Amino acid sequence: MPIKYRVTTRSRLNTDGVYGAWMLVISPLLQALGWAWYFSVPEWWALGLIAITSVTFFGGFVLVLIGREYDSVVDETSAPVDPKFQLGER
Repeated sequence: MPIKYRVTTRSRLNTDGVYGAWMLVISPLLQALGWAWYFSVPEWWALGLIAITSVTFFGGFVLVLIGREYDSVVDETSAPVDPKFQLGER
């Protein structure tokens, strides 16, 4: 009987991914504060804060995408193997 393997893969966030997640959470809150500041007293500083938080949000999204790591564990199992299964078929 051929040996069957079971592969378990988990994804985790590395340091870049954690920073990106924080940027995704914090930047919309800061942008809302910037809009409230701009509507109360229209100043250029408020528009600068809004622009920076917009860029920060998309930067956080990119960091979450590239900040992932995958760990795979391969185990032997004694489960019966389908004899019709060929390598590469789905």
